[in-house]
Amino acid sequence: MNMLQTKTPHTIIFNDNWEIKRRTSGAYKVANLMHRLGWRTTQIDWVSSWEEHELIEYLDSMVDANTRMFMVSFTWMRHEWFQYFITRVTQRYPGRKVVLGGQQFIQNGYREVDVALYGYAELAVKDTIDWLFNSGGEPKGLARPDSLNGMALLDCNEHYPAMGLPDYAIHYMPDDHIQDFEQLTVELSRGCRFACKYCNYAFLGVKQDTSTTRDLLRQELIENYERWGTTNYIIADDTLNDRDSKLEMLADVVESLPFEPNFASFIRLDLTVSKPHQLELLSRARVWGHFYGVETLHPLAGKAVGKGMHPDKIKQGLLDMREHMMTKLGRYRGTLGMIAGLPHEPAESWQQSEDWLRENWSDNSWEWWPLEISIEENIATVSEFTRDWEKHGYKEITDPQRVERIHQMYNRQRADGESGVQHKMDGKSLYWTADWANIEEATEFVHAWRTSTWYNEEHLIANFHIMNFLQEGKIEKVLKMTDSNQSHFFKHGAQYNKFIKPYIQAKLRDVERIKKFTELGNRLFANQVRGELSTPTDIDLLDSKNHQIPLIQLT
Repeated sequence: MNMLQTKTPHTIIFNDNWEIKRRTSGAYKVANLMHRLGWRTTQIDWVSSWEEHELIEYLDSMVDANTRMFMVSFTWMRHEWFQYFITRVTQRYPGRKVVLGGQQFIQNGYREVDVALYGYAELAVKDTIDWLFNSGGEPKGLARPDSLNGMALLDCNEHYPAMGLPDYAIHYMPDDHIQDFEQLTVELSRGCRFACKYCNYAFLGVKQDTSTTRDLLRQELIENYERWGTTNYIIADDTLNDRDSKLEMLADVVESLPFEPNFASFIRLDLTVSKPHQLELLSRARVWGHFYGVETLHPLAGKAVGKGMHPDKIKQGLLDMREHMMTKLGRYRGTLGMIAGLPHEPAESWQQSEDWLRENWSDNSWEWWPLEISIEENIATVSEFTRDWEKHGYKEITDPQRVERIHQMYNRQRADGESGVQHKMDGKSLYWTADWANIEEATEFVHAWRTSTWYNEEHLIANFHIMNFLQEGKIEKVLKMTDSNQSHFFKHGAQYNKFIKPYIQAKLRDVERIKKFTELGNRLFANQVRGELSTPTDIDLLDSKNHQIPLIQLT
């Protein structure tokens, strides 16, 4: 190794997932990008699960004079934990820049953070690095909202829209220590052709095809299989089946592989009803873990949010999909997302939907959430309900006693999951009421459902989570695993012992040589080992000519 490589600027990237432990993709995409920009990177995953003394031991070995920046993937983190964490890190290792990024609403200002990048940041990172280190001008659209106490915020989705990239692949490094049973993330395209009125995702109503190519997708899947033994994936696309051509491409790739992969993804069910040939494409592609954003089985509510197919057709579509997948693959997990509080749907309709699901769908799964209407103003990526909630019949609850009562029940920062919290920890939710229902009723319904004996004893594991259990035994056994099985996996240390402990132990073994050389006073060899751990090999380093992002020089 060239000793001069250790003079290269270095960043440490922190990642986490508070739910079931899997490799979320954003931090790894940023690591690949930083490599292309000429930086060394050190990825630390599941950071909240490390003992503090373990993390200090690792960081003390990896942080050196060339460590110029800490980067944090914030999507799955919680405010209170992150505030403690970043304060401790910057106090122990002062003088480094801190960049925060992710898909979660960034609604708290952190004095330790130099800039927060909201949304897909691939095209914003270069300008940000130039600004922070090369005396470049401020990135386009950089703001310092009063609500964030002056912390710089960049809405990348508005000012640096990263859609239709030449390649969405992730290339992992040896010190990521991926185990063969883990589920990784793969991205086939970006953006959604639809624009549901409650949805606050980026790039809605996209008409152009932003799909990757057959060769790039196959190369990524083969590389992960040959290097790590990976066969299980989450597909990150907002809607996998928005185009037949994308399903056909995936099916062709899967049938060309020397192994059988398993995929879980978001599927638009009304498309499979109107295009029944998609069932065959999905089974050919081995996409058998489906999440359907059905949201409601009430006809007027469906029309109000842009989903006009009659509920009877949706119900039959669910049954047809289940029969097809079990016949073709002998495995299937469909999960429905249901929302309590959509326009025109009274509270009694929620229970009617629940009754139908328990009677007809209990061999699969579904989740309820109360309708959230964010009133965030610092970002452009908001739903139509956020932009004009009054037009849709919602009114704000202003009575202070009622507001406090609802807040105690519907606190978006709660970690117990009983308030319907999703990963986007929105602390600026509208406490709404309408002619048909209100947020108090919706939250009470979800709370009662999620804490019921039935849910905790009989409800089956969801489609994205089931991929983590495929190594537990025959598929027939896995398909019968309940949320109580999963809770046991969480609460009694099995998840930590299976996923996290081996990872931490491997990372600590990585730095043993650094510690030994440091103790001997041999800084040169200690730096060489740091460079080996944080510099990609030829197979790790992406070919920059395929990515249209030039290298930069750090001054």
